[in-house]
Amino acid sequence: MSYGTGIRQRLYNASPSLIKDALATVYGLQQRHARYGDDFVNHLALLLQLQYWPREALLAYQREQLRIFLRNTVSATPYYASRPEYAEAAESGDISNLPLLPKSVVKNNPAEFVNGDLKNIPHRMVHTSGTTGQALVFPMANSCFQREYAYKQIHYSWGKVSLLNRQPFAFCAGHPVAGPGRRRPPFWTRDSANNHLFMSSYHLSDENLPHYIRELERFQPAMLGGYPSSIYLLALAAQKAGGCRVRPKAVYTFSETLLDYQRALIEEIFGCRVFNWYGNTEICANIVECECGELHMKLEHSYVEVLNDENKPCSPGETGRLVCTGFGNPAFPLVRYEIGDVVTLSGNQQAACGRGGILVDKVLGRVEDYIVTPDGRLVGRLDHLFKDSVNVAEAQICQQDRNEVVLKIVKKDLYGDRDEKAVLREARTRLGKEIGIKFEYVDSIPRAAGGKFRFIHSTINRKEIA
Repeated sequence: MSYGTGIRQRLYNASPSLIKDALATVYGLQQRHARYGDDFVNHLALLLQLQYWPREALLAYQREQLRIFLRNTVSATPYYASRPEYAEAAESGDISNLPLLPKSVVKNNPAEFVNGDLKNIPHRMVHTSGTTGQALVFPMANSCFQREYAYKQIHYSWGKVSLLNRQPFAFCAGHPVAGPGRRRPPFWTRDSANNHLFMSSYHLSDENLPHYIRELERFQPAMLGGYPSSIYLLALAAQKAGGCRVRPKAVYTFSETLLDYQRALIEEIFGCRVFNWYGNTEICANIVECECGELHMKLEHSYVEVLNDENKPCSPGETGRLVCTGFGNPAFPLVRYEIGDVVTLSGNQQAACGRGGILVDKVLGRVEDYIVTPDGRLVGRLDHLFKDSVNVAEAQICQQDRNEVVLKIVKKDLYGDRDEKAVLREARTRLGKEIGIKFEYVDSIPRAAGGKFRFIHSTINRKEIA
């Protein structure tokens, strides 16, 4: 859900539950029309045809889509149009000799990657958060938006649930559907247009969790989705209560690394399979788990390379960086984009389910800790704090004491008081008024072992957040 300005969000938080539900329903109705139009229908029909194609046929389809995408976007996009090597790649369809595109180049020069014919491309503006705290605001073609929902629909169908027939879905993710100061339920809101229950991931304390479980038992979702850390806390609460009468057909996790111990407990408590999903707001990779427990890199979605430290393609069984070229968004084309995540390719590339594509053993990026609030809430996935902060070059959240967090920020030149206030407002929305929030401005943020960036750096005793 999106609330727009801070004033609108404060008005929402101050509203009674029935008004909140009505607002969520109006928003859901608008989104339903935006998601499930002709582009959605046409692309879903195509995906149903493609999903069992053999790998070689999918690779041929992928190469053709790559060639079409390059020819339609390279000459119209300032960054590529000014570099002859991209015109040559558009003609040949071979991008292997093109330079890699660092995320920093895109974030520092976003206008260079906007299609010059944008006025003729129906689009919406979207933003990334990213585990580095850097924000990127860019246009997404409406056709691309609907295309992504076609991919979601086909993935949900693997768990025998559907976006289209208004089955009850419950989500516990980054939706700020309850103000941070709220101490009593509801910590959720209901979108009746889609039959979705949105539960706050920012109020998951020992005191509040039993209320979540009772609401889930009342709602009886066919699908439970959200951040692995949030769903895991729900499973722990149900286990502590002696069990759970919630029996969804499937659980879908996203936006964080799904850890093995989380999966095991979630599947035990809710009595169904967990389907993991990896994607990104830039719409240039799609890795989804099937009913046989294998992760499929969808070749029809985008052209994704897995490269080692020498920028050579990885072989099955090897670990490398994702370098992505998405076909879906002509409004903001990204070619050989270094998304910043790492995967391990499966040693066995024969899918048990019979689908084509490339099999991935593990997605290794996006491991995050919890922040512990003074009132005992456990809050993960806090990159939302910097979602609109285009003047933040990099950020990290540090916690040594449960009464305070330190926001380390590397500023861009235009960073000012307005940016600090925006970050503080987002932090208060999610962490509440009781925790101390300190800003520390630094020239750079140190990397951990292996050069990995830790967005949340916590030294709190792990027993406190078990």
